[in-house]
Amino acid sequence: MNIQTQSWADLQVAQPIDPKSVIMGVSLGANAGSFTRSTNALQAAWVAPVANYTGSNTKVNSWDTTDAATGQDAIQWTFNHQMVNVAANIPGALNNVAFLRAGKIWDNQIEFALGGAANNNIQLTFRDNLGTTGQFLNSATGSVPVISLGNGLNGAQIMHVTFLQPGIFQMVLISQIGANWSAFPMEWIVLP
Repeated sequence: MNIQTQSWADLQVAQPIDPKSVIMGVSLGANAGSFTRSTNALQAAWVAPVANYTGSNTKVNSWDTTDAATGQDAIQWTFNHQMVNVAANIPGALNNVAFLRAGKIWDNQIEFALGGAANNNIQLTFRDNLGTTGQFLNSATGSVPVISLGNGLNGAQIMHVTFLQPGIFQMVLISQIGANWSAFPMEWIVLP
């Protein structure tokens, strides 16, 4: 689900998409996600992404801990689906692809490396939202719908995300270190 445009001229005037339309819940490390209309997601300059997948601690769990069958289903799904690939022998453009599972019962876990410095203003949204002006009904200019994931995270952090529906979603994880802003683009292929 991306903004349907045919040119950069269209994207700049498109209405941003709310990430809650496909994400039921998300957290990063100990920080629970919260919806907000971000006024700092649109920056004038960006540095190379700080965040990336580690390839470790990536799995699906069942939120229903009372049902052994769903727990076993999650284990088998993880066994049969390599969720991320950060191997050196594939192009860097594919290192941001993740295969995830849709459904309110599934907790998709992806570990991120956030570097050594504290990341602040960590936000998750659709990638194409960063090409808009952020304008939508009853918003201030530059207000992009995001899921805020807090401040002060560094090192290896696990993201937990639950999807409402399957699809291919172009997402971005934004963070700020000092005066520098970076955006890690991700392609999430969410399977039924």
